[in-house]
Amino acid sequence: MKKPLRGYYTSNEQIFPLKIEKSQNTKNLVIHTGGDDVVTKFLKEQAVFITPYEELLRCADQSSLRILMSPTKLLFDASCFDRVFCFFCFFYLPKYQAIFENANKVLKRWGILHIWDVEIPKKFGNYSFFVVPTLVDTGIELVKMVHITRWKREQDILYLKKIARETGFKVLEEQKFDKVFYLKLTKIADLKKQ
Repeated sequence: MKKPLRGYYTSNEQIFPLKIEKSQNTKNLVIHTGGDDVVTKFLKEQAVFITPYEELLRCADQSSLRILMSPTKLLFDASCFDRVFCFFCFFYLPKYQAIFENANKVLKRWGILHIWDVEIPKKFGNYSFFVVPTLVDTGIELVKMVHITRWKREQDILYLKKIARETGFKVLEEQKFDKVFYLKLTKIADLKKQ
């Protein structure tokens, strides 16, 4: 019998739309670090799904290519994907710089990086976990899920936009739905060799 989760703070339910266009001959990378996957349900066989956790491989649509791999050490060739999708990726794995750098490496010039994530406030009280219940409107169905992470840090859209600019991306679109945000970025430059 599982023990109940103790010492957590929950935000109000976050409701937001998720629209992903399928496009012929588009190579898509889905970076998944926790929770349920909804992105490969749109892309199906057009998606390469990576996660650093073996138990999450079953979260992806069965027709997608599923690979056990860290998003901070992508082993794909440079400039091989047209789009990269990060759905609550930074919420679970806050290695912002490394994930942006690796996305830059595998994206083609002018490739698109899509990010859906949530703002995490500064920690207060004796809470150990931050919980975000979500209701995702896919246009076909409403998908209810709950995201839980250890509450060690804060996170906001401004910080992610700053790192995006520093790693060769330009913001094309930005939306906020209460605490959840969406960023559509394009790769405008390769990373400079250090």
